[in-house]
Parts: sequence; structure tokens; C-alpha cells
Amino acid sequence: MRKLFYIAVAVTGLGACAGDQVVAPNLNNPDVARVLARPADLETVIGNSFGSAYNAAQGATGGSGIAGHIEPALLTMSFESSSSLANDALGPRGSIPRAGIANNSTDTYAVNNAYNYQGSQRAARTAASGLVQLNSTGFTLGSAQQDLRARAFAFFAMAFGNATVAIAYDSLSIISQTDTIAKPPTKFVSGVAAMPVILTQLDSAIADANAAIALGSAPAGAGGGAGFTLPGTWINGNALTAAQFIQMVSGYKARFRAEVARTPAGRAVVDWVKVIADANAALPADLNVTMTTVAPWRVGDEQHYLFDTWTQQSPMIIGMADSVRAGCSAANQGDPNGGSCYDAWLATGLGSRYAFLIQSADQRFPAGTSRTAQQASSGSGTAQQPPRANLYFRNRRASDPSGDAWTLSQYDFYRFQLWNDAGRTGPYPIMARAEMDLLAAEGYIRTGDFTNAMIMINKSRVAKGNLPPLTGITSATQPIATGVAANSCVPRVPTGPDFAHATCGTIFEAMKWEKRMETAYTHLGAWFFDSRGWGDLAKDTALNWPVPYQETDVRNMKAWTTGGAGGKDAAALGTYGY
Repeated sequence: MRKLFYIAVAVTGLGACAGDQVVAPNLNNPDVARVLARPADLETVIGNSFGSAYNAAQGATGGSGIAGHIEPALLTMSFESSSSLANDALGPRGSIPRAGIANNSTDTYAVNNAYNYQGSQRAARTAASGLVQLNSTGFTLGSAQQDLRARAFAFFAMAFGNATVAIAYDSLSIISQTDTIAKPPTKFVSGVAAMPVILTQLDSAIADANAAIALGSAPAGAGGGAGFTLPGTWINGNALTAAQFIQMVSGYKARFRAEVARTPAGRAVVDWVKVIADANAALPADLNVTMTTVAPWRVGDEQHYLFDTWTQQSPMIIGMADSVRAGCSAANQGDPNGGSCYDAWLATGLGSRYAFLIQSADQRFPAGTSRTAQQASSGSGTAQQPPRANLYFRNRRASDPSGDAWTLSQYDFYRFQLWNDAGRTGPYPIMARAEMDLLAAEGYIRTGDFTNAMIMINKSRVAKGNLPPLTGITSATQPIATGVAANSCVPRVPTGPDFAHATCGTIFEAMKWEKRMETAYTHLGAWFFDSRGWGDLAKDTALNWPVPYQETDVRNMKAWTTGGAGGKDAAALGTYGY
């Protein structure tokens, strides 16, 4: 049984002097102590560790010899995107009925399945090795604040790497700050069981940052300021103070605590009081990272902006934006210019569905009572760009892509089109403030505080969607609009037992709608992990990936699969009847 320590991925920037002989290291038996012996080198390793963890979670991209990852599949499995292409398992993972995740050497997507797992474990291991060195007797980077900054950041990066695996995969070997090369690998534990340890690691990051603040202003080596300031390259473009770092870590605590749940029952028993506290203590604005086109600071789903058959927005979720319209019935189906609507679409069999015009009071969708009008309000030219900041979806001018009947749509998500057209460089949100508000809103709903829940939901509902604010909600079951107002209700959700028509949603559905609108394409599994906990995934969707066979092979264990009809960790029939 082997145990690997991964350092090379995080030491970018450790250069040799001109004329030095470059010797290839033996990566099967690295001398970790020698690599990390110099304070400057150790600080560089730790400083690069979160970049490696981020890249493992979301920065990978397919094509040109670069390994794919699981994010494209998470998009189609949760209806955040739809595509019939086989690339990166887009179509196979998003098809209905859902198939299981094969987990063997002949699987077409074996590299994708393992990428996020292995990269995240490497990044966490690197951060842990940094902590081992920092804990060595007599070792210092130069000052107490500098040591605390490095410790805080290493705890954060290690926890982030562990959390990615705990949330996306069914099991992991938890990496901790006490790991050394002499220790054998730890046993696999479930992602849910690992989360308390991960949250403790994040608490350690906060504790070290608070200790730095208690010491007062830091010397130049730690960036100055109260406690410390992160170098702007550690989280690219973010020279966070110690206090801001604590806010950021609090946000990740809120996200991870909620996302790890696999089922509605698991999500219900999350400690929502703590989620509320952490979400409210998070950064007051979006965490925007300065992205580039190379690792680690890149957005991996670059194929999205090719549109065509790579992505379209299935009405499975965005159809809920459609308002009730006179004359809408199954008899009008297939009319792209307004006769058809969401209710008629729901009343049509899954294999016979069609693209239809969504007319919505939500201004994140284009305005207009015809496709031509909506195309005009979506921006000029075939390569449309959002003409206003709160327009997230376009009615495309380009040819409509093919796909399964229920995926067909006139709409693309293009909220970040301007960023893409600027060369895919510049600030990009990886944690939206709206995500924190809506995590708090979910907590308030679950704890019966509807007043504060409405306040949190209305922030984006009114400012971004220009929808009527929620008022007067006193229970989790009452619709958010009644009477005449219900004719423009957003969202309208499929209603059982046949799920062939829609009714005005509840405050919980309004929260879910805002969460989806404001987090789409911002981080790994933004819709998937929430939908999993809300019970919104299609029947038999894998609730998580299995530990990759490459990892079980090393331990002489038999690999397993997840998802599919009758399979392990498969979703039950979803909230919306899928």
C-alpha cells in the first residue's frame, strides 16, 4: 500500500538560478523535508495550495490534451445546462432515464471521474505538508503574523480540497495537518462523516487569523494591516485582510455544511442555525477571482460559450419562469411564437416536448411576446451580449441546437458573456453574496422565521428579477401569490400527482429559484448539490460519484458504481415528477 505526498503541483514559481543544473526529482520517493526546508519556498507552496485546490474543483477543461472533469456532467444532471454531446459525459449523464456511473478502466469517462478526486487530494496533501513543516520545532517564516497567515491559509486550502471530495464523492481518506510520510493512509469515510472534521479545519483557519489580529498590525513580510494581508496571488486579485479572510472562510463553512447532504432527510437535519450565522458573517460582496486562460485561475467550462450543441437551457427548470397566459393549452403545442407555454409543455409527454416561448415577469429573461421581440431585447447580432447587467438568458439568434425533446429550448445562459468575450480574463464570481443570503433564507424557512427569509429572498428577487417582493408569508406551504397576482407568479412549479400542470410556488420554491438564478455557473455543482438535498434531481440520478477505481486499486479494494435504476446512491423520484 502506498502513500503519495504531492508537492510539485504547488511549487510553481520556485525557480533555479541561471546556470543551475536541473535535476528531475524522484516523485515516487520525494524528499519533502528538503523541498520545504527554506521558509520562502514553504510560503510559496502554501500560497499556491488554494489555486491547486480550486483548479482541481473547477478549473479543469477538456480538449487539447487537457483532462476533463465532472463539472460538465454535474451541469446536465441538474438541468443547469443541457447537451446531447458525449464530450465529458454531458449527454450520457444528463439523459433520462438516468444511467449509473461506471467505474472501471474501460469507462470512457474514467479520467473525468478521477480528476476532481485526485487533484483535490493532492492539493489538500500539499497544504497539510506545509502545516507539518510549520509545526516543526523552531521553524518560522520570519514573524509570528507571517506564520499565522500561512497556517490559516494552509488550513483553508486543506479543508477546501477535502470538502470538494466529501461533497462530490461518496467516500474519501481525510487529509489532516498531522499527516507525515511515515503514516499509512487513513481509511475511507463517507463524505457526510468527513464534514465535521472539515469544518473543524476551517475553524482552525479562522482561529489562526484571529490570533494574528490579536497580535496587532503585521510587519511588512505579512503584508501589513491588522493581523495580515494575503498576497494578491494567493486568491488571484484578492489581497484580503485577516478579517476579510475570516469572512470568506465563514462563507465556505455555510456552503459546505449545506451541500454535503445527499437527500432531503439529510438536508433537513443540517444545523441551520450555524448555516445562518456563517452565511450572515460571510463577505459582504461577491468573491471575484481574477481569471486567466491558464491553470490554476481559469473557469473550466469554456465549451459553454461555443453554445450550439454544447449547451442550451432546458425548460425543466427555467420553464418555471413562464407566466400563465390566455389561450395556452396542449392544443397549441409546438407554436414558437406565444401560443404554447409551460403548462402545455408539462402536459405533453417527455419524448414529445418542444421549444416554447417563455414570457416572464422575471427580468433576468428577455422581454417580448414573440421570439423576434425577445431576440431583439437579448442584444444585437448573432453573437449577442447582455444589454443590461440583470439579463441572464438570451433568446438566441443562432440556429437552435438538437437534443432530446425535453431539452429543446430557445434560450441560452449568457450572464457572463461579456467576461468571455474579453478573453475569459478578469473578475469572475466564485462565491456570490446572493448565495450566502439565500443559504440564510433557507435556514430561516427551516426554522420558521419567514420574516427574515423574505428579506433575504427579496434582495435578489427585487433587485435582479424586478419581481414583486414577497410579503405576508406565514407558512412554508402557502403560495407566494394568489388571485390576479398569481397570473404572473415566478416560479410556477409542476404539481402532482400527474405533474402535468404548474401552480404558484411557495416561499421555499421562491428561495430555490433565486438560488439557481444567482449561482448558475459560479462554482462546482452549483445546482446539483442543492438539488440533491432538495430532492429535485431526476429519478435514479447518482447522488455522488464513487471513489475512482484508480484509488481502490491501490488499496486492493473492489471498485463500485453509483446511480442508475436499482443502483447504489440513486435519487428517488424528484420534487417535480422527473
